[in-house]
Amino acid sequence: MRTETNHARPEGRLRHGLRTERGNVLVFVTLALVALFGFAAWSTETGQAWMARGQLQGASDSAALAGAGELLDPNAMQPSDPGAAIAAAQAFGVEHKAIAVDVDILASDIETGSWDMETRIFTPLPGSTDRTQVRAVRLLGRRDDTANGPIPTVLGRIMGVDSIAVNTEAIGYIGFAGLLPPGAALLPVAIDCCEISGSACENDYCAEIAANPPNPQVVPGGDFAGQTVTALDFTSTEQNACWTELDSVSTSISAAGLQDIVRNANPIAVGGQPIYVDNGTKTPVLDEIQKRFLGQGAYSGDPAGEDTNGNGTIDSWLVPFPIVECQNPGPHCASGAPQKIVGVACFDLMWATTGSDKRIYGKFVCPTDPRFSASDCGVGFGPGGEVPTIDAQYPVLVD
Repeated sequence: MRTETNHARPEGRLRHGLRTERGNVLVFVTLALVALFGFAAWSTETGQAWMARGQLQGASDSAALAGAGELLDPNAMQPSDPGAAIAAAQAFGVEHKAIAVDVDILASDIETGSWDMETRIFTPLPGSTDRTQVRAVRLLGRRDDTANGPIPTVLGRIMGVDSIAVNTEAIGYIGFAGLLPPGAALLPVAIDCCEISGSACENDYCAEIAANPPNPQVVPGGDFAGQTVTALDFTSTEQNACWTELDSVSTSISAAGLQDIVRNANPIAVGGQPIYVDNGTKTPVLDEIQKRFLGQGAYSGDPAGEDTNGNGTIDSWLVPFPIVECQNPGPHCASGAPQKIVGVACFDLMWATTGSDKRIYGKFVCPTDPRFSASDCGVGFGPGGEVPTIDAQYPVLVD
């Protein structure tokens, strides 16, 4: 009797295995294609969005700088002009494109206000025109459903993403330079901050000098003889002003160097670094100042001062003085460590003496004073008005 065993043919099993492998490969290929397509869509659309964001940020930065530049009149102590700032920001916005679309910055997305350099906080001040506070412009650049439209996608639509919204922010700020450009510091004199802004240099400068004129003394000569004004004293024991060559490098302060400042003003900008100061009478320097003021000696016929009332007598010379950190109590302007410049004051020089008192006479002036001249002094006031300073020439991006 013959028994047969039923064995499956090898070629059948082979064909079945091949079909299984082809199915598995197809699954993996499909998954790989989906992943590859998703990655391609993600990279393409993300790259497009990042390009739009970069272009939109450039437009926002430009608009914020333009707006901040229009906030303040550089030639006069006028109030801040938020309207001009908003108009300038919008005008500069549309000069730029974000993925072929003009950047229209909405007026509602532009704010004017203050910027705190220490805390780096912007505070909106709607409606305010106080130039001591309103010195910054913050705005929002959009490509979203509110303005300019979001960035449309191509491959992303297959994944259910039809568009990508992009927003950018920029803050432009025009601050306080706290320096004097070359040729602006007419005399080698620095003022003790505590003498004009309270014992801690924290009071409102204009209110302080109006209520408490520093060191009141009677003018001994000139057109204002007999009037009581402020006297700047330079002795080592009684002083409210310092001598300075406006130098942040050399500690040497000589009469010759001080006289050179009287003749030629400052050769480089003053205020970026602390300056060295000194005290003492420096009689030759006071004599040089008086001659320069009245147009005598080497300055014959070319007085620095003016005849403001037309009576033929020189009576006024507006000069900016750098303000240094408190000296009294303190080093009393003694030579040694350099002193930080915290602002710039405008002083109306009326007379100088080289006799026993060794003084410069005059009055500190504010923009409300009819003697004040923005072109001669060009000072603004920091937050609170406590430290007068020169406005920055250009706005900067702070965020």
